[in-house]
Amino acid sequence: MGVLRRIGGILSWVLVAIGVLAGGVWVATTAGLMQPLIVVSGSMEPGIRVGDLLVAVPVAAEDVRVGQIVSLPNPQTGTLVTHRVLEVAEDADGHAFTMQGDANEAVDPLPYQVASGEPVWHPELTLSGVGFVVDRIARPSVAIPLLVTVGALMLFAALPGGVRRSEPEPEPEPEPEPESESPPEPEPEPDGDARRSEEVRR
Repeated sequence: MGVLRRIGGILSWVLVAIGVLAGGVWVATTAGLMQPLIVVSGSMEPGIRVGDLLVAVPVAAEDVRVGQIVSLPNPQTGTLVTHRVLEVAEDADGHAFTMQGDANEAVDPLPYQVASGEPVWHPELTLSGVGFVVDRIARPSVAIPLLVTVGALMLFAALPGGVRRSEPEPEPEPEPEPESESPPEPEPEPDGDARRSEEVRR
Protein backbone atom coordinates (compact mmCIF):
# COMPACT_ATOMS: atom_id res chain seq x y z
CA MET A 1 0.00 0.00 0.00
CA GLY A 2 2.67 2.49 1.05
CA VAL A 3 4.89 1.58 -1.92
CA LEU A 4 2.07 2.17 -4.39
CA ARG A 5 1.32 5.54 -2.82
CA ARG A 6 4.96 6.57 -3.13
CA ILE A 7 5.05 5.42 -6.76
CA GLY A 8 1.88 7.38 -7.47
CA GLY A 9 3.35 10.49 -5.85
CA ILE A 10 6.57 10.21 -7.86
CA LEU A 11 4.61 9.69 -11.09
CA SER A 12 2.57 12.77 -10.32
CA TRP A 13 5.68 14.93 -10.17
CA VAL A 14 7.15 13.26 -13.26
CA LEU A 15 3.96 13.95 -15.21
CA VAL A 16 3.97 17.56 -14.07
CA ALA A 17 7.57 17.94 -15.29
CA ILE A 18 6.76 16.24 -18.60
CA GLY A 19 3.68 18.42 -19.02
CA VAL A 20 5.67 21.62 -18.42
CA LEU A 21 8.39 20.45 -20.84
CA ALA A 22 5.85 19.43 -23.49
CA GLY A 23 4.07 22.76 -23.12
CA GLY A 24 7.35 24.63 -23.56
CA VAL A 25 8.24 22.59 -26.65
CA TRP A 26 4.78 23.21 -28.13
CA VAL A 27 5.05 26.96 -27.56
CA ALA A 28 8.57 27.08 -29.03
CA THR A 29 7.53 24.98 -32.04
CA THR A 30 4.42 27.09 -32.69
CA ALA A 31 6.50 30.26 -32.46
CA GLY A 32 9.00 28.86 -34.98
CA LEU A 33 11.89 28.82 -32.49
CA MET A 34 12.59 25.10 -32.82
CA GLN A 35 11.48 21.95 -34.62
CA PRO A 36 11.68 18.43 -33.10
CA LEU A 37 12.38 15.77 -35.73
CA ILE A 38 12.27 11.97 -35.41
CA VAL A 39 14.79 10.19 -37.64
CA VAL A 40 13.05 7.43 -39.63
CA SER A 41 15.81 6.39 -42.06
CA GLY A 42 19.48 5.49 -41.87
CA SER A 43 20.68 7.81 -44.63
CA MET A 44 22.84 9.81 -42.17
CA GLU A 45 24.37 6.92 -40.24
CA PRO A 46 26.57 6.52 -38.31
CA GLY A 47 26.35 10.13 -37.08
CA ILE A 48 22.55 10.20 -36.96
CA ARG A 49 20.72 6.92 -36.45
CA VAL A 50 17.17 5.70 -36.83
CA GLY A 51 15.16 6.55 -33.71
CA ASP A 52 17.18 9.61 -32.75
CA LEU A 53 15.40 12.85 -31.91
CA LEU A 54 16.78 15.97 -33.57
CA VAL A 55 16.16 19.44 -32.15
CA ALA A 56 16.50 21.82 -35.09
CA VAL A 57 16.69 25.61 -34.93
CA PRO A 58 16.13 28.09 -37.78
CA VAL A 59 19.09 29.69 -39.51
CA ALA A 60 19.17 32.12 -42.40
CA ALA A 61 19.61 30.46 -45.81
CA GLU A 62 22.49 32.76 -46.72
CA ASP A 63 24.37 31.61 -43.60
CA VAL A 64 24.34 27.93 -44.59
CA ARG A 65 27.71 26.63 -45.75
CA VAL A 66 28.80 23.53 -47.65
CA GLY A 67 29.33 20.60 -45.29
CA GLN A 68 26.62 21.60 -42.83
CA ILE A 69 23.67 19.34 -42.02
CA VAL A 70 20.26 20.90 -42.59
CA SER A 71 16.63 19.76 -42.75
CA LEU A 72 14.72 20.88 -45.83
CA PRO A 73 11.36 19.88 -47.32
CA ASN A 74 11.51 17.24 -50.03
CA PRO A 75 10.63 18.88 -53.38
CA GLN A 76 8.27 15.98 -54.20
CA THR A 77 6.66 14.98 -50.90
CA GLY A 78 7.15 18.06 -48.71
CA THR A 79 8.49 16.00 -45.78
CA LEU A 80 11.64 17.25 -44.09
CA VAL A 81 14.87 15.57 -45.19
CA THR A 82 17.99 15.85 -43.05
CA HIS A 83 21.11 15.58 -45.22
CA ARG A 84 24.50 17.21 -45.66
CA VAL A 85 24.86 20.23 -47.97
CA LEU A 86 27.10 19.68 -51.01
CA GLU A 87 26.40 22.88 -52.90
CA VAL A 88 24.57 26.18 -52.41
CA ALA A 89 23.43 28.18 -55.43
CA GLU A 90 21.61 31.50 -55.52
CA ASP A 91 18.94 32.13 -58.10
CA ALA A 92 16.06 34.53 -58.69
CA ASP A 93 13.79 32.62 -56.30
CA GLY A 94 16.26 32.39 -53.41
CA HIS A 95 18.67 29.53 -52.71
CA ALA A 96 18.98 26.04 -54.18
CA PHE A 97 20.67 23.39 -52.02
CA THR A 98 22.19 20.18 -53.33
CA MET A 99 22.34 17.56 -50.58
CA GLN A 100 23.31 13.95 -49.96
CA GLY A 101 23.00 11.54 -47.04
CA ASP A 102 26.26 10.40 -45.48
CA ALA A 103 25.26 6.75 -45.93
CA ASN A 104 23.91 7.25 -49.48
CA GLU A 105 26.02 6.56 -52.55
CA ALA A 106 24.14 9.01 -54.78
CA VAL A 107 23.30 12.70 -54.50
CA ASP A 108 19.65 13.57 -53.87
CA PRO A 109 17.92 13.67 -57.26
CA LEU A 110 16.46 17.19 -57.00
CA PRO A 111 17.82 20.39 -55.48
CA TYR A 112 16.03 21.81 -52.44
CA GLN A 113 14.63 25.25 -53.15
CA VAL A 114 14.34 27.80 -50.36
CA ALA A 115 12.62 31.12 -51.10
CA SER A 116 14.25 34.38 -50.16
CA GLY A 117 13.74 35.24 -46.50
CA GLU A 118 12.69 31.73 -45.46
CA PRO A 119 14.77 30.02 -42.75
CA VAL A 120 16.53 26.68 -42.98
CA TRP A 121 16.28 24.13 -40.16
CA HIS A 122 19.64 23.16 -38.68
CA PRO A 123 19.81 20.21 -36.22
CA GLU A 124 21.46 21.70 -33.15
CA LEU A 125 20.97 18.77 -30.77
CA THR A 126 20.78 15.00 -31.27
CA LEU A 127 19.12 12.86 -28.58
CA SER A 128 20.02 9.23 -29.21
CA GLY A 129 17.05 6.86 -29.11
CA VAL A 130 14.63 9.46 -27.74
CA GLY A 131 12.74 9.71 -31.02
CA PHE A 132 11.98 5.99 -30.87
CA VAL A 133 10.55 6.39 -27.34
CA VAL A 134 8.45 9.42 -28.33
CA ASP A 135 7.12 7.58 -31.38
CA ARG A 136 6.13 4.54 -29.30
CA ILE A 137 4.42 6.53 -26.57
CA ALA A 138 2.50 8.59 -29.11
CA ARG A 139 0.79 5.48 -30.52
CA PRO A 140 -2.79 5.06 -29.23
CA SER A 141 -2.22 1.38 -28.40
CA VAL A 142 0.49 2.43 -25.94
CA ALA A 143 -0.58 5.92 -24.91
CA ILE A 144 -4.13 5.03 -23.76
CA PRO A 145 -3.23 2.11 -21.44
CA LEU A 146 -0.27 4.10 -20.11
CA LEU A 147 -2.45 7.11 -19.30
CA VAL A 148 -5.05 4.89 -17.60
CA THR A 149 -2.38 3.18 -15.47
CA VAL A 150 -0.70 6.44 -14.50
CA GLY A 151 -4.06 8.05 -13.74
CA ALA A 152 -5.05 5.14 -11.49
CA LEU A 153 -1.77 5.36 -9.57
CA MET A 154 -2.17 9.12 -9.15
CA LEU A 155 -5.73 8.66 -7.91
CA PHE A 156 -4.62 5.96 -5.48
CA ALA A 157 -1.86 8.23 -4.17
CA ALA A 158 -4.36 11.04 -3.62
CA LEU A 159 -6.69 8.91 -1.47
CA PRO A 160 -6.48 9.34 2.32
CA GLY A 161 -4.45 6.77 4.16
CA GLY A 162 -7.36 4.65 5.32
CA VAL A 163 -10.34 5.16 7.55
CA ARG A 164 -9.26 6.28 10.94
CA ARG A 165 -11.18 5.12 13.96
CA SER A 166 -12.30 7.98 16.06
CA GLU A 167 -11.61 7.35 19.70
CA PRO A 168 -14.52 8.26 21.96
CA GLU A 169 -13.87 11.22 24.14
CA PRO A 170 -13.52 10.26 27.80
CA GLU A 171 -16.57 11.05 29.77
CA PRO A 172 -15.97 13.75 32.35
CA GLU A 173 -15.74 12.43 35.86
CA PRO A 174 -18.76 13.39 37.94
CA GLU A 175 -18.05 16.13 40.40
CA PRO A 176 -18.28 14.92 43.99
CA GLU A 177 -21.48 15.98 45.61
CA PRO A 178 -20.98 18.29 48.58
CA GLU A 179 -21.57 16.56 51.84
CA SER A 180 -24.88 17.70 53.27
CA GLU A 181 -24.68 18.70 56.89
CA SER A 182 -27.17 16.81 58.95
CA PRO A 183 -29.46 19.16 60.85
CA PRO A 184 -28.80 19.24 64.57
CA GLU A 185 -30.97 16.90 66.49
CA PRO A 186 -33.55 18.79 68.52
CA GLU A 187 -33.00 18.72 72.23
CA PRO A 188 -35.60 16.65 73.98
CA GLU A 189 -38.22 18.76 75.65
CA PRO A 190 -38.82 18.02 79.23
CA ASP A 191 -42.02 16.28 79.86
CA GLY A 192 -44.87 17.92 81.72
CA ASP A 193 -44.08 16.50 85.19
CA ALA A 194 -40.65 17.92 85.16
CA ARG A 195 -41.87 21.36 84.21
CA ARG A 196 -44.49 21.36 86.96
CA SER A 197 -42.04 20.26 89.58
CA GLU A 198 -39.67 23.03 88.50
CA GLU A 199 -42.39 25.59 88.81
CA VAL A 200 -43.17 24.43 92.31
CA ARG A 201 -39.59 25.02 93.38
CA ARG A 202 -39.81 28.61 92.46
